[in-house]
Amino acid sequence: MKEGKNIQIIEWTDLDKKKFYAYGLAMSGVLRFTIYPMNLVKTRLQAQEGKTAYNGLIDAFKKIGKREGIRGFYKGFPISLLQVFAGQLYITAYETSKQTIFNNQSLMVQHLCGGFMASTVSQTIMVPVDIIAQHQQVLGSRHKMTSVDLKKTKNGAKVIATEAVQTKKLSFIGQSVRIFRHILKTEGLKGLYRGYLVSLSTYGSNSAFYWGFYYLYSELLEGVLPHSDSWVREQFRILSAGLLGSTTAVLLTNPLDVVRTRYQLQVANSSGTSVGSWQIFRTLLNKEGYHGLTRGMSARIAQSSISSCVIVLAYEYIKKSSLNDDARARNGYETHPRTTHKILDHSRYGDIDDVSLVPTATK
Repeated sequence: MKEGKNIQIIEWTDLDKKKFYAYGLAMSGVLRFTIYPMNLVKTRLQAQEGKTAYNGLIDAFKKIGKREGIRGFYKGFPISLLQVFAGQLYITAYETSKQTIFNNQSLMVQHLCGGFMASTVSQTIMVPVDIIAQHQQVLGSRHKMTSVDLKKTKNGAKVIATEAVQTKKLSFIGQSVRIFRHILKTEGLKGLYRGYLVSLSTYGSNSAFYWGFYYLYSELLEGVLPHSDSWVREQFRILSAGLLGSTTAVLLTNPLDVVRTRYQLQVANSSGTSVGSWQIFRTLLNKEGYHGLTRGMSARIAQSSISSCVIVLAYEYIKKSSLNDDARARNGYETHPRTTHKILDHSRYGDIDDVSLVPTATK
């Protein structure tokens, strides 16, 4: 384990990997199901020009629920589940890069660079999945938000994509396959990686800022919060640091996320040609001003707040629950059939509380 200024950091080599991945997959699946509707709403708010479809977060939820039902909030969800597995690659890259590539840097730099490295690995795998999921997310809107035109011949007549999807009642998987084939046929492999660099700049920056600020806020909060042996104090520090870190990252990267969304969806223009991310940025400023760069920010903050708080609390808990025997022995952890906790040595750790004082096994 590594000692920060005020907190103790569990390293990758301290973990039992089987436990860590098992807990991580279960947590990621539940979390993605919970926050996906907010992600879908965020995508639609960012994809629309002006307020042609929705007047804001609440209005979007009402209209989607009324017109498309609960199913409408989960368009593109099955294929997005691949991100659950990519998430394990993400956290592996994050932890291993901190401990190897950036091990000689300051802890703040380790978290910043580790976050960006993790996103690089994740985005290389997940950009195609993200593009397909985004197209599915906007299919049900009454306003065209995507240039993907999945035309299908029916009795000699061409049917527009949304109509074809609705009349045939394709499954989510069927929609994903049709979108994949259309993009591959019309744009080739590069179509599935449209916006890779802008995605990397968006998610990479967001990931770097999140982990960097999470560590910074954790240190600050640990230094100012009243000392107590109550485990609630540790939960409060983790949740607060996660919330502040995610909000800071969203505020700094939302303009990039708006441009990324519109670039990958390629809202059809009058000539039907594809435009670059810089041109999309300039057009956005000309038509909507700087306010356009805040599109979807409220939904993104809400989504990020929920996910970051749950993720970081579960992540810290999972790490402590997944400590291997060597790490437990070195750092004063005791394993009991019904509980897993740390015997605090206040001469070494002061009054630092430990989340693993909470029982990890039921009767």
